[in-house]
Amino acid sequence: MKVATWQGADRFTIDSAPEPVAGPGQVLVDVHAAGICGTDVHATQGLFPWKPPLVLGHEYTGVVREVGRGVSKSLVGRTVGCEPSYGCGKCAECAAGRVSQCPQCVRIGGFAERVALPARNVHALPRGLDPVTAAMTEPAACCLAGLEGFQMPKGATVLVIGGGIMGLVTMVLAGRLGAKRLIMSDPIEERRKIAKSLGAAIVIDPARESLHERVMELTHGRGADVVCEAVGKPDLVKQAVTLTRPNGFLQLVGVNPKGSVLPLDLWDVHFREIRIGGAFGRGTAYKRALALMPKLGLKRLVTARFPLLRIGDAFAHAAAGRGVKTMIMPQSA
Repeated sequence: MKVATWQGADRFTIDSAPEPVAGPGQVLVDVHAAGICGTDVHATQGLFPWKPPLVLGHEYTGVVREVGRGVSKSLVGRTVGCEPSYGCGKCAECAAGRVSQCPQCVRIGGFAERVALPARNVHALPRGLDPVTAAMTEPAACCLAGLEGFQMPKGATVLVIGGGIMGLVTMVLAGRLGAKRLIMSDPIEERRKIAKSLGAAIVIDPARESLHERVMELTHGRGADVVCEAVGKPDLVKQAVTLTRPNGFLQLVGVNPKGSVLPLDLWDVHFREIRIGGAFGRGTAYKRALALMPKLGLKRLVTARFPLLRIGDAFAHAAAGRGVKTMIMPQSA
């Protein structure tokens, strides 16, 4: 079978690899669609600590082709959403459902024609959900897990900084969890339009107006109840602190480069009692996110599709910030 192997920087090779086999308790999946995540792009830019050579891609769906011993044959032919990693099942992180933090976490890259996964890692798609849109369930689960880490204030005003996939999905899910007013800040007009269509009450172009002044005007000088930094830039994290109301919640959704220092005034955090939380990994939220996917209206976020053979072009497209979600289609010519 063919796989796309990341060789470092922005270099990829298309390689022949041994056909994966569905072992006991596993399934073999033909990958239908695999999304390029911001983390994948960051890795090619040296901003995320993954080391080549590596098969990337952790947002994917596919069709079950074979099953291993102990797995029901009724799964064969099912279109499924795939949880791309699994832990040792023995450590404290696995016991708590934090597979992403397991020291022995195994990640199965989806930029390949086929993958073998534990049967517990695949889930039939709910009615009305197409497999390309469903490939965004993994990032949606990460967003949902992060938002479930705190109690959404009643009638909350939520500010999301950054209208990429993680920011947009975080915004939509915040609305599902009870936020009353959604504000999106992004300098790209296309993303602001999408945010508006997905429920943003207010969209802000930070390149044309002061984000701080606008948010303070909208919140009578207090700041937003919840601020989600979904870009992954320390300067924006610093600004996000100033936009969070007293006793509000700041969530770090974007992936900042490893080694980044939290750029804030500790007195400011202490005096205003701001709570800061990270959002990394899907935790136990994948199945809950999958059930929500048909109701979120995310199909419009898929703005480009490339065959596996053009993965280099696909990454260049995604890294340039064009559109929102770029998909790799491994079964396409």
